[in-house]
Amino acid sequence: MKRRNSAGALMVTLLIPVAIAINMVGGQMTSVLSLPIALDMIGVLLVGALAGTVPAVITAVLTNLLNGMLDPSWIPYVICSFFIGLTIGLLAKCNMMNRIWKAAISGVLIALVATVTSTFVTVFFFGGISGGGSAMIIAGLLATGQQLVQSVFSVYIVTELVGKLISTFVAYFIIKAISDRTLLKFPYGSKYIVRKTG
Repeated sequence: MKRRNSAGALMVTLLIPVAIAINMVGGQMTSVLSLPIALDMIGVLLVGALAGTVPAVITAVLTNLLNGMLDPSWIPYVICSFFIGLTIGLLAKCNMMNRIWKAAISGVLIALVATVTSTFVTVFFFGGISGGGSAMIIAGLLATGQQLVQSVFSVYIVTELVGKLISTFVAYFIIKAISDRTLLKFPYGSKYIVRKTG
């Protein structure tokens, strides 16, 4: 048992930098292309699904801080990253990533967490316009007379839902592509192994 735990800890330790790299590529891609959706949490969802809350939060916060070195406007969003990491870890613990329909529900719940926290950060730190791909849409809504929080929330509920569903499905299909032998080395890996009957 002790050997299995140390192997699991090693696998998680090796997965975190890979997940951070996936997140940074997704984050920089959406930033450079000014896409209104965020694909910077795929690695966090992968780590959370396989290893739980603490590794997911570590991955999320480190990703955000590293992206913040390239673009300082990312740094306040560390709050969002923290709560997304926490959410995916809890969802995975409750077996909410081991079936496609459960992954869809998880994606919606993660999107809601991301929407609430992103709205808070964008309004509080940036006055409603953060400069991302959704900034023009928010500015357009503000120009029509909508309230600031309502405008930001209206845009983020759509963009976060699309982005987090895509990210959740990508993480789900990556997990499905991992062999059973490798999955068993992760703390939550056994949750994704399909039992053969008969």
